[in-house]
Amino acid sequence: MNFLPPARTNRWLVWYIGFALIVWLLLILNRFVLLGESFDLPLLARLAALAIVLSGIINSFGWYGARLVWVFSTAGIVLGLSLMFIYTYRDMSGWEDLAGFLSFLLSAAGGFVLGLIAEGSRLLVNYVRRR
Repeated sequence: MNFLPPARTNRWLVWYIGFALIVWLLLILNRFVLLGESFDLPLLARLAALAIVLSGIINSFGWYGARLVWVFSTAGIVLGLSLMFIYTYRDMSGWEDLAGFLSFLLSAAGGFVLGLIAEGSRLLVNYVRRR
């Protein structure tokens, strides 16, 4: 994980903005391009808020030094976005947008929980080794 910035540095702000922008653009790509929905400004703002909140939570853990939380959460978001794109092309009688979005949220939450478990386990092992 040498590609991540050190804990408590200002470079995490750049990662936060970049992460939010990428997630927001991918959510827009799915909704307005792949699903072919009409452009809706309030929905665009809601997707931006979701991307900002997700990025803020994940990158704040990275800023505090919990790199495993960042890695697992990012993997969960990538998996969720992939599933969302896959569900876009399935014929689900109009439910593909909801199924894709719910799979995205579930994968993102699952990655976050797995990251918390992994980081907690790492801290516990380090604590036991020091004693």
